Amino acid sequence: MTARIVLTGIQRAAVLVLLVAGLVVGSCLPSWASFTDSSAVSTTVATETVVAPTNLTARIRCTGNTASVTLTWNASTSARVTGYRIRVHFGGGAYQDQPSVAAPTTTWSGSTDVFYVNNYEMSFTVWTLTDYGWTAESLPTPRVLC
Repeated sequence: MTARIVLTGIQRAAVLVLLVAGLVVGSCLPSWASFTDSSAVSTTVATETVVAPTNLTARIRCTGNTASVTLTWNASTSARVTGYRIRVHFGGGAYQDQPSVAAPTTTWSGSTDVFYVNNYEMSFTVWTLTDYGWTAESLPTPRVLC
């Protein structure tokens, strides 16, 4: 024989209320979880060094009120060189950039009034320009004079 449990309406309602209360209270409690994972990765990152032009020389020719300067240098050995920027230094931190020349050019000529050459500490540097935006400046020339 099997025993049969008979619940009255009040008992059924009480069981239902307890189940719902347990469900509501259980869903309101905070949950915590933590996960950990680790991995060893070996990475090598290489950086490119931009090489400045070398053996920069300046030759000056003064005629009347005009000073003509010719610069020559050895090309940078860096990869992806796009050109060279010429910078004229006037002493005291003042300088003026000249229009760039495209690689593989390794000469530049310009002229100015003799006044600037003789009254300022004029020297020159050449910058290596690359297609990725990095640059490198050469050593300055000695001061040029007429």
